[in-house]
Amino acid sequence: MKNEQTDRYDAIIIGSGLGGLATASLLAQMAGKRVLVLERHSKLGGFTHCFRRTHHEWDTGVHYVGEMQYGSQTRQVMDFVTGGGIQWNSLGDPFEHFVFPQETFDLPDNQPDILAALVKRFPDEQAALEQYFRDIQKMRDWMVRWYVGKTLPDWMASLLTMFRRRMATMNTGEYLAKQFRDPFLRAVIAAQWPDFGTPPSDSSFAFHGIVSGDFLNGGYFPAGGGTVLAEHTKEVIEDRGGACLINRSVKNILIENGKATGVVAIHKEKEVTYRAPIVISNAGGVITFGKLCPEGHGIRERQRIARMTPGPSVNVLYMGLKEDPRKHGFDAGNYWLYARTDHNLEADPNNPEQVDGCYFGFGSLRNPGQEPHTAQIISFSEDRHWARWDNTKWKRRGEDYEQKKAATAEALLDHVELFFPGFRELIDYQELSTPLTVKTFTDHWHGTIYGSVCNQHRLYRDRWPVKTSVKNLYLTGSDVGIPGVNGALMSGVMTAGTLLAPLGLGVARIMMRAEREHKRRAKDEGNASQQVAPAVSTQSAKLPNSQEEEVNV
Repeated sequence: MKNEQTDRYDAIIIGSGLGGLATASLLAQMAGKRVLVLERHSKLGGFTHCFRRTHHEWDTGVHYVGEMQYGSQTRQVMDFVTGGGIQWNSLGDPFEHFVFPQETFDLPDNQPDILAALVKRFPDEQAALEQYFRDIQKMRDWMVRWYVGKTLPDWMASLLTMFRRRMATMNTGEYLAKQFRDPFLRAVIAAQWPDFGTPPSDSSFAFHGIVSGDFLNGGYFPAGGGTVLAEHTKEVIEDRGGACLINRSVKNILIENGKATGVVAIHKEKEVTYRAPIVISNAGGVITFGKLCPEGHGIRERQRIARMTPGPSVNVLYMGLKEDPRKHGFDAGNYWLYARTDHNLEADPNNPEQVDGCYFGFGSLRNPGQEPHTAQIISFSEDRHWARWDNTKWKRRGEDYEQKKAATAEALLDHVELFFPGFRELIDYQELSTPLTVKTFTDHWHGTIYGSVCNQHRLYRDRWPVKTSVKNLYLTGSDVGIPGVNGALMSGVMTAGTLLAPLGLGVARIMMRAEREHKRRAKDEGNASQQVAPAVSTQSAKLPNSQEEEVNV
């Protein structure tokens, strides 16, 4: 049964991840557009949403965000997109703990102290370290041009990024080998590679530079959890006549006379047609052209998909704790637990439950007042290891699936116990998500969390521009940008900017408007510094009174 929605909107956005919401917010504020956002899940936000079990709450994808210190350009954009009502808590100093079998290196929360700590530990590498930080800034500047190039014709984008292209496309491992003699220093410098999912042996130095550079001023977490990003942005969109609808799984994009004219979505087992002169997909390039576009359209994009290599998926162990982890010496920072210093060695393909490294952190310590306390262990996985259950139904995948999940959870805990013996005793509740979880709730290609691998092909040959070969169909999200919260945020700037004005002028307008809004807010508030609260704040974070949401499969 079909019916057509009579409400008219200026644009439809497929998917409510931060890239889609940011695009909608910016179009609403900058151009007065009424934007409809359609989300397949029962909650808005994509990987920024939270879920609960009993009294516990976890973030699914927001663990820390860089460049959220008050007044930074990225913070200005974030405040503009979300309406400026979000408080960002510092993770503290240090905010990263790189834990190796032989030694732990704690990363301070500002660049001068980071350099000083590295020079103190590796005094013979001082000149190389100073040059490294200069190179990081070069890559940050280069990636700004690369981003803007997403709004331009291919030839202009190529011209814009020609300067320092060789360094940008250089293999990260190659750069580190040339720059540093000490293998442990190379391991420390590259320890944040899971933030974009591609190890040094495969990644381009530009991705290392932009992601590592994003955390030179520490890490931050939104008070109330990642879900506040969607909640605040939704208000901005709806206050300007737009709408954000959940449980709308887009089945296909309507293309008439070569133009995108709307979408067909499934809601309560019925097909509903929504029409608008502009369609923007935040579902990823592969899903957009591999599943949503009719055959015969997007030939160029389909050729790109055939060349691409998917990035990793994840296993995540969500844990509720019996007591405050600070009693056992933990803090709000990230713990990166590595079994060895060589990030490039591949896991045994015959032992998919082998864990050589993981992320380990305590979300409740970043959200002061949240109790009971929680923790997460995250390790990369591949959907092929779970492929035998691809065609099974959610929550009915069978006992063998549950047994594999249990074995995987034990492997993750065993790895943590290598570094923190006795941690198991703190666990009151645990639940594992797998690559099938990602596929079920996001429909991501191969269950990836970052899209394609972050190599030189993602920078050039396989890059996803904002405009597509289908008229009036545009892309946003991390495919347009880079992995992570800020990557998705800035993709919204690029997509909205493309629709506002050509040749990067729309992007410039957004950035200037964000700066003006920041100055106005600072003047109104009188004391801008109060916007960032320390991680040890005693302010209570109210948990949403929503029903439990199933994310485990």
